[in-house]
Amino acid sequence: MAKIALLIGVSEYQPGLNQLAGSVKDVEAMQRVLQHPEMGGFAESEIIVMQNPQRQHMENAIEKLFDNRKKDDLLLLYFSGHGITDDTGKLYLTNSQTRKYDNGNLVKTTATPASLIHEFMENSRSQRQVIILDACFSGAFAEGMKAKDDGNVDINQQLGGKGRAVLTSSSSSQYSFEQEGEELSIYTRYLVEGIKIGAADTDNDGNISVDELHEYASKKVQEAAPAMSPKIYAVEEGFKIKVAKAPLGDPKLKYRKEVEKYLRDGKISSIGSRILKRYQNQLGLSDDEVKQIQDEVLEPYRIYQANLKEYEEAVQEALEYESTLSQLTQNELKHFQQLLQLRDEDVEPINKKLISFSSLIDEEVKESENKFSQEKQTFSIVENITIPSSEDDLSSEKEIDYTKLRDLLKAGSWKEADYETYMVMLQAVGRKEGDLRKEERLNFPSTDLYTIDRLWTKYSNGNFGFSVQKKILLRIGGKSDGNYQKGAWEQFSIEVRWKVNKDWIFYGDLSFDTSMPVGHLPRRVFSGTSYGRYTGLYLLSHRDL
Repeated sequence: MAKIALLIGVSEYQPGLNQLAGSVKDVEAMQRVLQHPEMGGFAESEIIVMQNPQRQHMENAIEKLFDNRKKDDLLLLYFSGHGITDDTGKLYLTNSQTRKYDNGNLVKTTATPASLIHEFMENSRSQRQVIILDACFSGAFAEGMKAKDDGNVDINQQLGGKGRAVLTSSSSSQYSFEQEGEELSIYTRYLVEGIKIGAADTDNDGNISVDELHEYASKKVQEAAPAMSPKIYAVEEGFKIKVAKAPLGDPKLKYRKEVEKYLRDGKISSIGSRILKRYQNQLGLSDDEVKQIQDEVLEPYRIYQANLKEYEEAVQEALEYESTLSQLTQNELKHFQQLLQLRDEDVEPINKKLISFSSLIDEEVKESENKFSQEKQTFSIVENITIPSSEDDLSSEKEIDYTKLRDLLKAGSWKEADYETYMVMLQAVGRKEGDLRKEERLNFPSTDLYTIDRLWTKYSNGNFGFSVQKKILLRIGGKSDGNYQKGAWEQFSIEVRWKVNKDWIFYGDLSFDTSMPVGHLPRRVFSGTSYGRYTGLYLLSHRDL
């Protein structure tokens, strides 16, 4: 029987993918515990380490890991790096050559599909296979094995074979988590810790099985980052594959497990402290040894509290800038919360203390509606404008019918609504084609501008619209003075993802859905020609937005 491990860490990436400094360190840490004779017990010659490999070399190594093996061989594949899913949910593992198109989509030929690894696993004679993936969306590794005839996941049938287990740092829809200032990713850190100190041996039999390792790491990860959900998928005896040894009779390990018992929300109760003091005396541990153990056990809670504090500081800073948080700011806070791997219930006390979410209404939209109501009354009296009868006020100074635009937005037909916006705006300035000229943008009819903007902001839930775009422009340093500012316009175009790496995204390659950045739409009115793009700033400088 042989024990073979392939450890892959990818830290260096092509433009478009963030560098992951911790990934190669993750591999080094895993190598140390696996090859240690009193821990993993893998022979040094049977551990293959790959740091920042190219795609072909990586796939060759994975195939070799599973090929020509015996039934009782233990095969372990560990990967730390970016995991990327395509629009069908299929998972790809990245390498140093992996890159994306300008529109953000993965160039699939530069990454390794999970299905290829599935094939290697299926064809292997080994009946003890362990896969550990520390990557975003890594839970999709098992879900990628869905039967073709329906949408149900049958892990037992699809994974097949005895003794197969897959451990993932996240679910199929989650990002993994890197704690700033830490050398290792949070998931790998606790995998390593569980093996290194033997704490993952929950049944105290001197061995660490796959399910024990998962249970230990998962518990620690969720103490530090509650929104992160490590997963395990296994069949038959896969849960009980022994991956490491643990010391028996170690007083420090005994004390550590007792500390775990008496933790309550990151604190040790007064009675628990008395009990632990008794254990300390019985086990003959010094005060320094006890303090070190308690600090290590409490570390996940420290990380969690640090993230809560950072979120609270972000809310406080936002409130200093805006007395009532706009929809744009709310979206940014939500994204920051997700990056910190905090759940809604984690941040709710902070939100209740600092802000009342029931009153988080976009103040600019509210003011716009009030201004529009006043303007509408004035125009109705002075110019006898006919206001269509509908649930939305579709007023127009130029007798434009906005029914089609409203219905498209209401249906979520964003691309069609974007084009319709372009057409009605041309109508409003008395033309049928071409770009809006500078003077046309600056003198665009106020009532029509209100109507178009209000429809966009309402039916996109505050994500799209001219007023939303103007707010972004002002936040990044633009000015509402009607003058063209190249730097602000360039930065704005990147922020709303009209440009990637300084290159314009072709109109036909845009993603017309609410998953795109706040302010992404409307776009067509800005992008007929380069002239249209660059004079778009004049529209966002409109006095009435």
